[in-house]
Amino acid sequence: MKGLKKLALATAVASIPFAAQAELKALDDSMMGNVTGQNGITIELEAEVGIGEIAYEDAGFLAISDVKIGGANDPLTGTGGTNGALDDVALYIDVAGSSGAGDTAQASIGMGNSYLVGADTNKPNVTWTNTETGTGGTASYEADMPEVQNGDLVIGIRSVSGVPVDFGVSIGAVSLAKQGSTVGNLDAERRANGGTSTTLVSDLDISGLLGPIDIVIQEDQNALNVNAYFNANGSLNADFIGTYMDFKLHNSRGDDTNGLTIVDASGTPIVDTSFAHAQVDLGTATNNAGNDALAFNINNFSGDLDLENIRMGSSTAASIGNVYMTDLDISAKMTVYGH
Repeated sequence: MKGLKKLALATAVASIPFAAQAELKALDDSMMGNVTGQNGITIELEAEVGIGEIAYEDAGFLAISDVKIGGANDPLTGTGGTNGALDDVALYIDVAGSSGAGDTAQASIGMGNSYLVGADTNKPNVTWTNTETGTGGTASYEADMPEVQNGDLVIGIRSVSGVPVDFGVSIGAVSLAKQGSTVGNLDAERRANGGTSTTLVSDLDISGLLGPIDIVIQEDQNALNVNAYFNANGSLNADFIGTYMDFKLHNSRGDDTNGLTIVDASGTPIVDTSFAHAQVDLGTATNNAGNDALAFNINNFSGDLDLENIRMGSSTAASIGNVYMTDLDISAKMTVYGH
């Protein structure tokens, strides 16, 4: 495969001189009609990201160190921590016309639940069940998303293969640092001082699977809407309160459940999972003082959360047990501004 990619690249480079000498021709009305009104673009993505330090400076610093973003160690279950690249990702990008969502290349963009339905002949090996209801008892919370209108920018994040995208995120530490500390060396200075500054979180490891994610930026107002299905599992150390635990976020228990099963040609399940659901929007708002501010609204966050192997005092202490939250349902509105 790498050899084919290199051959394709070499061919493209070699063709540049010929392209430069090609005759330029004006487009007539017929040709222009074939150019306009197209179905957007598709981008297949593979990426692995590492960041040594992210620093937020107020007077002192909030430092996030050793950030890694990639795939999960086990791509079928989304478990085992961060490993390799984040891949198998397709981005569908469209600007809707007068027909709204009907002008997009993928009929399911903007309607994540519809994407998962496996009843159609294109996905006979996929079974999707969802008991989640939205406003007015509709089939899912996608009904609460704004309807795609003329001029809206629509971005759909999907899997190239049809199997949910595996992801992994790890963070070495989230810590505080004094004013006057050196940007780019905040965590090293903390450790050189005997680790005396407060570490909020360390060894945060998250991996999981991504279902469909839809992003709609509305043409007629300053708003970005996100509708996403995903799950996650991992571990974290909350050092500043001496608490250590493992966690899982899914949606397989209680009255609100969903499930995605994908089988191979022989009928053997290769994916059997469930997804938490989030529908949020970002835009502008007015704070109590009458000034412009950032609005961050969680219209819905639903799922089941498991906190397991909880230890107090140290990461090697005996577990005090587990906590299970079923049918977690959160909505919130936040206005964010400086003071």
